[in-house]
Amino acid sequence: MKNIPLIVDLDHTLIDTDLLYESSIGVLKKYPLLILVYPFWFLKGKGYLKDQLVKRFNIDVTKLPYNNITIDYIKERKKQGSKVILATASHKYYAFAVAKHVGIFDDVMASNKNFNLSSHNKASKLIDRFGYKGFDYIGDHMRDLPVWQASNLSVLVNVNDSIIKNTQHLKVLILSKKS
Repeated sequence: MKNIPLIVDLDHTLIDTDLLYESSIGVLKKYPLLILVYPFWFLKGKGYLKDQLVKRFNIDVTKLPYNNITIDYIKERKKQGSKVILATASHKYYAFAVAKHVGIFDDVMASNKNFNLSSHNKASKLIDRFGYKGFDYIGDHMRDLPVWQASNLSVLVNVNDSIIKNTQHLKVLILSKKS
């Protein structure tokens, strides 16, 4: 484990919420009529939608509900010598703010206006950077399955039985289940 980097998802893994949801709610509270342009932003891609939200709403990262189970695991891996990278489909602006606040990440990979770092896109970027089975990945959702399949160790947090069933052919560590 010492030389294998740990890649950490953000939404529902490092934090117990979703930043796309949080930023959407924040923008709509300030500018309710923007609901009419959401479909047009989304048609340009999820990365574009997230970029438009970031321009209109600043998330206070100090008030996010951080998952202590995940943070404790990250700290343990850091003690063992692992590099820890935050890799998220959230917009890079939010991702870098979270990483700076938490202070335990060696690097950040995130979505931008033109690219949504999720599912197969995330798996592909991580394979390009670390090689197939060259990283451990901690996540929470079925969209993480392509990343877990490419990882050395699949670390599951806040998962349900369906996800556990779909990852049983992989090398798995379960940190927490949904009740």
